[in-house]
Amino acid sequence: MKKVFFLLMLAAVVCYTVNAAANFTLSQAPTMNVDGTATSIVSKLDKSLYLTDQQKPKLLTIVTSYLQQKVNIQPLQQTNQKAYTTKLNSMQNGLHNRLKPLLTLTQYTEFMGLKPKTFDETNVLSQLYY
Repeated sequence: MKKVFFLLMLAAVVCYTVNAAANFTLSQAPTMNVDGTATSIVSKLDKSLYLTDQQKPKLLTIVTSYLQQKVNIQPLQQTNQKAYTTKLNSMQNGLHNRLKPLLTLTQYTEFMGLKPKTFDETNVLSQLYY
């Protein structure tokens, strides 16, 4: 009888541990390689906007900073969607305010036209717009 009770308790502990680990894993947002993603974004924008050699490093700095801020607020997406949306909108406004003086009017207009219709995992530019 003691063996059966011990096995049942052991099974309960194992089930609890596995369930807790699964829930922890599911609640964690995937992390982003900020530097790699920023480099990919600038490369893609360079092809569309024909960036100058002076614009590229400045744009890389702006995009890297934005993506790092986005990673920092990512946990809010699971815990407080309203706060996440508010902060993301503010960050996007800041991003656009930093891009306007860096890009020419034509480049900025083209940049705005590159926004995907919805978030698309296969389009790295989605990270800037969503």
